[in-house]
Amino acid sequence: MAFLDLMRSSTILANQTRVQVILPDRLTAGQKLPVLWLLHGLGDNGSCWQRKTNLEQLASTYQLCVIMPDGGRSFYTNMAAGGRYWDYLTQELMPQMRALLPISSAAADNFVAGNSMGGYGALKLAFKKTSWFSAVAAISPVTDLSVVPAIMPDYQAVFGQTDLTTDHDQLRDFAQQANLEQLQQLRWYQAIGDQDFMKPANDDFNRFLTESLHLSVTYKTGAGQHNWSYWDAQIADVLTWLMNK
Repeated sequence: MAFLDLMRSSTILANQTRVQVILPDRLTAGQKLPVLWLLHGLGDNGSCWQRKTNLEQLASTYQLCVIMPDGGRSFYTNMAAGGRYWDYLTQELMPQMRALLPISSAAADNFVAGNSMGGYGALKLAFKKTSWFSAVAAISPVTDLSVVPAIMPDYQAVFGQTDLTTDHDQLRDFAQQANLEQLQQLRWYQAIGDQDFMKPANDDFNRFLTESLHLSVTYKTGAGQHNWSYWDAQIADVLTWLMNK
């Protein structure tokens, strides 16, 4: 596999941003690769998946491009006091990568995944840009924003003065605004460790997905905490689930 560390100038963020990319070593002329948009969690950046997991070796099994953007501490939103990361991701980064790299723009070949804050971002993309993807995988995702103040003292830079127990910016609200028929056509994967402090919230969110929205979700639980030991094991399971349809 080839690993690219790209520095890009973002007009929307008015800043230089980094994007990490994994590509197969051998490409066929004219080939358009399937692509996994892989989002990082709070306190990390786009390089964490390559540095902290076996992702590069795992990806070598498949003719798959993996793109790992830097989302800062944004929760992949247009921050109240910071960058417009949602607009950057959806209006700038994705079109730029499609112009630069031999990747497919077809929904069938586009997948989104992430851990923790990145799991929130992946689910948000699936709910708000449903027609762009065919599969979503959320690993230890933040599914209820009421937990955020306890883990992110500067959360108001992202969400402003919003009461995070309301529907504003909550995944359930995004889901209820989405096209249900399109949501039901996606493939869904959710995983959480039994020792993760967000396990009860994930259990509740999974019930919402399966009982209220009637989505077919592969829900993986078992031993694990909110850490890279768990996420390293899970990314292997995600790739297997994703590529062996």
